[in-house]
Amino acid sequence: MAQNAATALESVAIQGSLVTQSAILEIAKLKVGEVIDKAGIEAACKRLQESGLFSSISYRYAPGPKKGWALTVVLGDQAPLLGATIDVPGADEGEAWRWLAGKFGRFDRQAPQEDSAQKFLAGQLEGHLAGSLRGQRLAVRMETDFNTGKSSVSFQPENLPRVQSVTITGNRELGLAELSAALLGVAANQAYTERSFAAMVELNLRPLYEEHGLYRVKFVPGETKWGDAGVSPAVVITEGDAYRLGKVEVAGDDLPLEAMLAAAKFPGGKLANWKQIQQGIWDMEKVVKRTGYFEAAAKPERAYDDVGHVLDLRIHMNKGPLYHFGEVHFAGLSQDLQDRAMKVWRPKPGDPYDYAYPGEFLQAFSRVVDLRANPKCNVVPQKGAGDHVMDLNLVFAAR
Repeated sequence: MAQNAATALESVAIQGSLVTQSAILEIAKLKVGEVIDKAGIEAACKRLQESGLFSSISYRYAPGPKKGWALTVVLGDQAPLLGATIDVPGADEGEAWRWLAGKFGRFDRQAPQEDSAQKFLAGQLEGHLAGSLRGQRLAVRMETDFNTGKSSVSFQPENLPRVQSVTITGNRELGLAELSAALLGVAANQAYTERSFAAMVELNLRPLYEEHGLYRVKFVPGETKWGDAGVSPAVVITEGDAYRLGKVEVAGDDLPLEAMLAAAKFPGGKLANWKQIQQGIWDMEKVVKRTGYFEAAAKPERAYDDVGHVLDLRIHMNKGPLYHFGEVHFAGLSQDLQDRAMKVWRPKPGDPYDYAYPGEFLQAFSRVVDLRANPKCNVVPQKGAGDHVMDLNLVFAAR
């Protein structure tokens, strides 16, 4: 009976949580000095549970030195946490995270996986960012980085403004019409946040500048103008100096370097046009792939000499496993033409697999036989018997 009596809350001790005690008391609506009973304590714990911030909650209480209740709350924090962003147009994201981390003692650019916890934090941020939300509620959206496969949380207004136009200033090397077309082509009428728009700028404008050797170009957000129909963001460009291509080093085991570099045709000493350089890297890959290393992949690393304005490259070539030819079959041809095709076909089972050879074979075959009745050929590679063995079906058909 004494345990159920309504008595003043003399003290509260929090154990097991990184969340600040002041935030916990606020969520639970517990105030030292107020009269409380067991039902009131359980209601407070229920409010903590509903916040979603805690994976476990338990409590104990006993008479304190002043004859009030001394309450101990034992909590387990939600884990693990996901990366998170606050994407409210016009709000200072850094300030918002500092406020949230200062209040709760955690959640600095992170949020729990638990839905109820995310919604609770959205409600907290909604009150703090009310001036930037223009009367809207704050929603929680999940995002996935397709490069890493990692998920993250974004706190955004329920209805994001749409991009109506873009202002670009500071450009000299590239024309305004070219830049505007490249950016508006992907940004026009898209939902706007500073982060998503900055990503569109990087993804669509930087490649244009790197074609001109301008690798140190900077894109700085300008003043965003708001209208009834949406927003008009601005980009201020600092182009920097053009770079020329310096040394090109290729790293990897047992590579046909001479043939690779001949295929790449890197413009050494000339303007470092990255589109041209990238094509050269792909052409290098093809040389290696044709030696049987079908999964060969090149990874370029850039090194900048910012005094001499030179771009040096180190290209790591990972050859992967060696593939071999398996069986070859010809379909859609008469038996006589199939026999003649087998005489022209050079690779034998077990030879290194050259993915481009079927094209060379078709050219050679068409020079010795009349293929006007079957001018179309579909090359169908498929896994053969054994590891990294490729069978080929060459299917001939009428046009």
